[in-house]
Amino acid sequence: MIDLKKVNEELAEYIRPQTFPLAIRMLKAGERMPEKVRMPLRDFKNRYATCQAISVVRRYGWTLALTKEDMHCSPGILILGFDKALRFYTEGNLCEGMYTETAEAGARSEAAVDKFELGKYQTILLAPLDRAPFEPDVIVIYGNPAQVMRLVQGALWKQGGKLSSSFGGRIDCADIIVTPMKTGEPQIIIPCSGDRIFGQTQDHEMAFSIPFARIEGVLEGLRGTHKGGIRYPVTSFLDYEAKFPPKYVDLMKIWQVKEGKAKYTGMDHVKAAYKRSFTDRVPFYPIIGAYAGVRNGMTVREYLQDAKKLAEAQIRTYEELRQDVVVVMADLVKEAEAAGSKLRFPENDICSVERPVLADDKGRLAKMEVPDPMKVGRLPMYLEACERMASAIKDSPVGGVVVGPWGIAVAMRGAERLIMDTFDDPAFVHDLMRFTTEFAKRFGEAVKDTKVGLSFSEPASSCSLISPEIYREFVKPYHTELVNYFKERRVGTSLHICGYIDPIMEDIVETGVGAISMDALSSLERMVQVSKKRSVIIGNVATTLFERGTREEMEGAVKKCIEIGARGSAFILASGCEIPPNSRKENVQWFMDAAIKYGTYEQA
Repeated sequence: MIDLKKVNEELAEYIRPQTFPLAIRMLKAGERMPEKVRMPLRDFKNRYATCQAISVVRRYGWTLALTKEDMHCSPGILILGFDKALRFYTEGNLCEGMYTETAEAGARSEAAVDKFELGKYQTILLAPLDRAPFEPDVIVIYGNPAQVMRLVQGALWKQGGKLSSSFGGRIDCADIIVTPMKTGEPQIIIPCSGDRIFGQTQDHEMAFSIPFARIEGVLEGLRGTHKGGIRYPVTSFLDYEAKFPPKYVDLMKIWQVKEGKAKYTGMDHVKAAYKRSFTDRVPFYPIIGAYAGVRNGMTVREYLQDAKKLAEAQIRTYEELRQDVVVVMADLVKEAEAAGSKLRFPENDICSVERPVLADDKGRLAKMEVPDPMKVGRLPMYLEACERMASAIKDSPVGGVVVGPWGIAVAMRGAERLIMDTFDDPAFVHDLMRFTTEFAKRFGEAVKDTKVGLSFSEPASSCSLISPEIYREFVKPYHTELVNYFKERRVGTSLHICGYIDPIMEDIVETGVGAISMDALSSLERMVQVSKKRSVIIGNVATTLFERGTREEMEGAVKKCIEIGARGSAFILASGCEIPPNSRKENVQWFMDAAIKYGTYEQA
């Protein structure tokens, strides 16, 4: 006889079951039982189900013998051939209403269960495999799916192919004992309801039953597959670089940068702010427009009217300064010009509206069509500049600027007239705002298509010019509409408002805009309190310091902004508005130097 202890040792080595593997033998009439066998009725004054007895043996390590008198499960008695299958059973009455809808279906289920012939056996003998004093008919191992998988692999080592097992969801003692003894083939066992209830088999467990004649082949298969690299516990593939939460990665990158093993781009700094995370310092940039042209020897008029010159000036300035954000900044009346307003272009100053298109006849609005950004005025020139800069600058985000609906409306009607219209003719104001909002959408789409970011500038919608009530009634709904329009297209937006916005800060945040660029006239501290990181805050060093401030004044302003805004991320240090065309180079550099000096993570 095969040494069962060695069989058990190999199963322990290759399978590592949590409960004892079982040896099961069916005894015929007259066959002697081993000594020191426990019988449930005699020794415990209880009768057991077969699955219950199996669980006692595999968990307690006892050797049990059960005759019909020891058994309490009628289907279990029948399948072992210990009593006759009466018509009440064969008609399906045990299944009806519990396992099958009808008795007819139940009869088919009962007929499908493998059974021993009546009277062929009288006793079932069960013992832990390593101490069984008999040669088993079957060996049963309970385990998890991975352990049963290893047994299947072992069983197929020689013959290949697949194992076939059938499942009925009940009377698994037939699958464990009768089927493998009749077929001579191993069986995969899905424990039945009784096994789970009375045997207390757990949800993670299943079983594998091996005819004793097949055990040597299964063991050989386990050895062979083990040598081939198939193991239990299943070998995990661990030669990879794990993915950790973003802030874990952020800390690693900060260390690498400090050690000189990596570096951040402007894109990295800005993305961290939008993700409410950190790099080694606060992202920063001065809002540079016509200053780039003047810095590179151009007149302001040349800069604003030539796409190539505008882009070249911005690109050269970026190469010198390496600010974290580059703005394709032209002027804030190009949209109104495209709609028909007449502009004046001083040689060395920003252009302005000379005659608003609706100044004398607001009735003209009804006949107007929204301008085509690809064809009208200087809008195609601006789009070309965006494309040139997007192609040339890769390490830092490039942002396009579209004037917001109120800004376009002011430049089409005139500020004073439009404010009076909010009292005298509010319906007209809403009509105009619907027109300009549609214009901003169309131009925003065109700017977005050049692969630059999208910012809306509202130079005239602050409380420096209009009341909070006017903003809430005539501006906020259209800002919200714009933000939502581009959100639906998975495009983030920012909003810049010149002047004093403290009374409407909550309103601006409520539009849902991704970032708010604010002027030096407004309280950065209040915006931090209001926003609570719902929007990224951009700002707000006074632009006058770039033209005539001292180094100490610039450093003080930068340091104060960082102290207030940068503590919890979602902050980008910037000038409060576009810096003047005649800003001094040294002042701009002071801003850059101070941002690096005071904007490190430890200080911020």
